[in-house]
Amino acid sequence: MTKIINYVKTNKLLFLLFLLFILIRLPLLDQINLLPDEKDTILSGWSIAKTGRDLFGKSFPLVFENISPNNPLSAIYFSALWFLFIPIKTVFLSRLPFVLISSLIVFISYSLIVKIAGDEKKAIVTTVILCFNPWIFHLTRLALDIPLAIVFLFAGILLYLEKRKFLALTLFFLTAFTYQGARILIPFLLIYLELFFLINPDLTGIKKRFWKSFLPNSVKNLIFFIFVFAFITSLEPSISKTRLSEIIFFDNEKNARVVDFKRNTSIASPLVRRFFDNKLSVSIDEIILNFTKGLDLSYLFKTGDYSPINGNATTGQFLFIFIIFYFLGIIYLGKKGSRNDFYILGFIPLGTIPALLSTHGLTFSIRGVLSSIGFSYLISLGVIFLAQGIKNYNLKKYSLIFLGGVFFINVIFFVYGYYFRRPITVGELFYENERQLSLFLLKDDNPYTIYHQLPHNAFLSYIFFNNENLDLKEVQNNLAKKNYSYKEITFKKCNHKVNYLKLRKAIIHEVCVEKDNYDILSDINNPNVKYRIPYKDFSQKFAYFILE
Repeated sequence: MTKIINYVKTNKLLFLLFLLFILIRLPLLDQINLLPDEKDTILSGWSIAKTGRDLFGKSFPLVFENISPNNPLSAIYFSALWFLFIPIKTVFLSRLPFVLISSLIVFISYSLIVKIAGDEKKAIVTTVILCFNPWIFHLTRLALDIPLAIVFLFAGILLYLEKRKFLALTLFFLTAFTYQGARILIPFLLIYLELFFLINPDLTGIKKRFWKSFLPNSVKNLIFFIFVFAFITSLEPSISKTRLSEIIFFDNEKNARVVDFKRNTSIASPLVRRFFDNKLSVSIDEIILNFTKGLDLSYLFKTGDYSPINGNATTGQFLFIFIIFYFLGIIYLGKKGSRNDFYILGFIPLGTIPALLSTHGLTFSIRGVLSSIGFSYLISLGVIFLAQGIKNYNLKKYSLIFLGGVFFINVIFFVYGYYFRRPITVGELFYENERQLSLFLLKDDNPYTIYHQLPHNAFLSYIFFNNENLDLKEVQNNLAKKNYSYKEITFKKCNHKVNYLKLRKAIIHEVCVEKDNYDILSDINNPNVKYRIPYKDFSQKFAYFILE
């Protein structure tokens, strides 16, 4: 206890950042509904906490199938642990534990930069930029596997560099079972971490040689990766096979289409076409394209992630003002950069590997999250370079006022866009309409048959928001049979053979009806429609029609 108190006293600024990290993420944490991935993870954890079985009745499984994402093992059991203490399902309480655990990034990132760069000033500035940029701010407010994976991954890197390799490899093992995209990163990361000791032989006091240190340790790490890969493949063969096909080099169907197109649009001879246009060249071309997109300035400072769900849908991965420090950081490197400065920047290309090799590589926020350390460090070098470069007091004062004013404007616009526009622009990507439907069903005592485009998703939403005497065994039995019913509420797939206009005690998802029938059901003079639930977006359409 005394050590903890002393640590707090000597690291007051870090603890202030730690508290601020949590506090700024709590307001309106439940403003937007859970994503299907969040909902499946949370419900699986809640089911295990309540009964020791997953949603389909399997006892303490190590493989979770029929949910999205496939098998986020650590995240599910982390949720289960949370629900043992807080047995209430709400959007806020579901996301809260992921906010709390991700707050450890403050301490981990600071210690990591100190370990590599040996400079506390750089470490503090990098930590502030990393933990409070729109990129990490958004990801750590979601009940996904990625907040937990970030903590495991970053902590594993720190422990490895501190030569506590057994603990580090344990965390990398957990990372592989938390976020599947990290599995392809781990072998490259282990090689890169060994390079740190190769370029810093003074850390051990012994002149390390390539063949006496780097090579043997890399072989050991390769054996570790092979073990992890073999274990994962044996545990979840079908999931691993699916994931393997998502790697660019193994996506034969997509590569074949591109190769055929390129060969058909070339006037060269067949032999020349085969040389230039083949699956290997197509794959490499896709990797290069993904890499340039991951370094794009508009991605970093203006538009943000290419996926509106994984991105903040408001601004870039960093506030626009930081583009100044991005370029100043490059100048700093040219004038004062050390080998360890460049080593930290190496996390940028290294971190993008899962995105580069993925056929769905357009989302860098999650797949390229490790690169956030490198980008944050580069920006921090720019901040320090400017602070050290301006000697005149008045010039420094006016520069601070100007930059502070622009920063404040950036923050205000980000807050406005994130909290006041984003719920409308991307709210329905989070299936906000399912929350409205679930709340209606829980308030209305009538039995209903719901015709829905995604009955599985809608049923799980209804179960999630139902916190009153829920018979979980009935839910598990029905889900195992793909029967999406609970008590007198039944969810069915859209059926165009059904005449929806003649139904009673039914709820119709608008996707199920054609335009003519939609217009009839939308007519406010239609006496058969008891209630209409609108989408919470700018479409001004109705999502559901409740028929008497």
